[in-house]
Amino acid sequence: MSYTKPVGPAAKKVLEAALFMSPKALPIEEMAKVIENESLLETHRIAKELLTEFNGRDSALEIVDLSGSFQMKVRSDFEENVQHMAASSEFNKSVQKTLALIAFKQPIKQSLVIKLRNNKGYDHVHLLLEKGLVSKSPFGRTFLLKTTKKFLEQFGKNALKGNEEALAKELGAQLTQETANFDDSALDVPGKP
Repeated sequence: MSYTKPVGPAAKKVLEAALFMSPKALPIEEMAKVIENESLLETHRIAKELLTEFNGRDSALEIVDLSGSFQMKVRSDFEENVQHMAASSEFNKSVQKTLALIAFKQPIKQSLVIKLRNNKGYDHVHLLLEKGLVSKSPFGRTFLLKTTKKFLEQFGKNALKGNEEALAKELGAQLTQETANFDDSALDVPGKP
């Protein structure tokens, strides 16, 4: 059997298969490579057609457009029923709590995260940065932390609806009004540790 470049309906089927196999959202550039199409505009058009056709089906799955990347995922109506079947978390409870805090309170100063989560928070933030789940930007002598597009791709837009919400609420319950309004500007003073 000889190989033929996927075109027309075959290209759509190849993109559908690629989205099914990929654990993460696929950027349009990667999708173009899969169907051997040099035109990103044409590939985007094919992906949008696939999205419309696929999402028109009566299925528990859907294809979502995440600002130029596409992902096949379980529809939010069914997530709660099958979420327990997903692969177990790659993070321990402590890192999960730090991630939940960042997601729930974002953007949040890194200094406040460390104050609330202890010095291990630095390791947690470093790991989450490495995994691409959070980003940081300079803010005085500290950093502002927030979740990334990869966080949304990996955990879905309802990420704080399940276990992470319970963790974030648990953290929130531990905070007093004084701690919640913690002024870390003193941490920004030069010469202070």
